[in-house]
Amino acid sequence: MRSKKFTFILLLILSFTQVIAQNDKIYTSNGDVLVGEIKSMQRGVLVYDTDYADSDFQVDWQEIEGLVCTRLLMIYTVDGEKYNGGLAFLPDEPKKVIIQTLDDNITVTMDQIVAIESLEQRIIDRIIISIDAGLSISKANNVRQTSAAAKVSYRGIKWNISANLNNVGTRQDNVEPIKRTDGGLSLVRDIWGNGMIMGGAEFLSNSEQMLDLRSTFRAGLGLYIIRTNHLYMQSGLGLAFSQEKYGGDNPTSQGSFEGLGLFDFNAYDIGDLSFQFKLTTYPSLSDWGRWRIDMDTSLKYDLPLDFYIKLSYVHNFDSDPLVDVAKNDFVFKTSLGWEWD
Repeated sequence: MRSKKFTFILLLILSFTQVIAQNDKIYTSNGDVLVGEIKSMQRGVLVYDTDYADSDFQVDWQEIEGLVCTRLLMIYTVDGEKYNGGLAFLPDEPKKVIIQTLDDNITVTMDQIVAIESLEQRIIDRIIISIDAGLSISKANNVRQTSAAAKVSYRGIKWNISANLNNVGTRQDNVEPIKRTDGGLSLVRDIWGNGMIMGGAEFLSNSEQMLDLRSTFRAGLGLYIIRTNHLYMQSGLGLAFSQEKYGGDNPTSQGSFEGLGLFDFNAYDIGDLSFQFKLTTYPSLSDWGRWRIDMDTSLKYDLPLDFYIKLSYVHNFDSDPLVDVAKNDFVFKTSLGWEWD
């Protein structure tokens, strides 16, 4: 009998919790009031769930006048502060909300909030997967170039983890095929204010440069220079270790310690466009005077049904390669992709 009572009480509590979750309110600029469960806000898009639809809804952050939520949220502001609390709307002051924590009530404008995470959000709701592919054919010499890329990212309350893999292959008559494959794993942990701890690994193989494999492991500290719900700009410094293995007639390999400098600019709310520019420098500490520079630029245009078109340019520079190959290598590609989030 006691176990039945306990089960009944537990079901009541769970049902009551679900009702509260579905009572979050979103006030929009056109006067609508949306009722549901606030899941997250990232990169200028608020995601919320309702009990009458199977999939989540998304609202442009600029279209929101205010929010009401009695559940615990993790709220990030433009000055680097992080708050655990609920949200209350000020009807007489559009574009302003009150963050209600256990210790205090803080009034902020909507533009000051750069991210929101539900502390109850499921792991699968924090995962984003994107895949894209491209193909180009030229009649001259029967040139065929194919490209494929995939990326998986996870954003937790403290940790951001992402992994990516890119492949480009070129074939043409009377010429050896060229294959370029790169990938990596990135780990970022938020610390005080706008600071972060960075770590990860990168891998590159390029047959044109006779590079069988370059493995780079790195760690450092980073800082958000700018962080809004439209864009972010961050930089970082650290140390890296690279292990290189070249093939060809005279195979050679070498390990070296390097410095690390990172700059990353990402504008993700330009209508349906998003733009990213990333520059990474590796000044060698073992081979003084040698520099490696990696640049990655992309422009993405969102299409219906989560599809997108993407233009990307990747450039790698090595001031003093271990073997006699070109110092520069670059890839420009267009691709069609799909994103799940």
